[in-house]
Amino acid sequence: MKKIFIKKAKKNRISILICAVVLTISTGTVAGCSMTKENAEDVSDQSEGENILFAEDSTADNDILENTTVPEFSEEKVEKEDKIVLKIMREGEMDEMPATLFTGEGYTIYLTDGDWQQHTPDAWSGAFDGQIVLNGQVRLWITHYEDKTVDQVKGELESDGYTSENSDMTKQEGEVIYKVRLNEFENDVWKVSYCYPIEAEEGWGALLPLIADTFAVSMDDQ
Repeated sequence: MKKIFIKKAKKNRISILICAVVLTISTGTVAGCSMTKENAEDVSDQSEGENILFAEDSTADNDILENTTVPEFSEEKVEKEDKIVLKIMREGEMDEMPATLFTGEGYTIYLTDGDWQQHTPDAWSGAFDGQIVLNGQVRLWITHYEDKTVDQVKGELESDGYTSENSDMTKQEGEVIYKVRLNEFENDVWKVSYCYPIEAEEGWGALLPLIADTFAVSMDDQ
């Protein structure tokens, strides 16, 4: 009988010990959850406060922007350089050719130095040392249309045998190639035309498109 009571006492002690451990762990978990919840609420309150401050700052910035007068800048005309250098590839080598700004009636264009002889206000012939070259087959001229659209000018060129090629219109008559570059500004159309013999394809044929690219309407006359 004593042995039986001793065994039961030991079992009771173990059961009490287990219950104490479980109770301790449960109490600690509850306390930890409570502290975590309080910390989360503190962080949430702090975040809300920061958001309010940010919104107030943003409103203040908007008020400042609305009350700030933005200065108006007038468009300044950019003056072109009198001299530039056109680079052209000839026989596998880069050749630099100085060009001078020519100001016509309502337009500007750069012409390579010493290569042109002017025979009308808006037309030139290729020259060397003052002498016209290649029987006058190298020419450059500019035409201004005040009462026509680009489509109308294109229609006239097409009826004259020109076809569209990239940004230009071109045709060939015998051994001479003719090309036209159209420029539209407001209600006006400007036509930059040039021609050269097929034998000068790698020389004048490469230089003339570069010159045509420098054409610009003169803002001073608009």
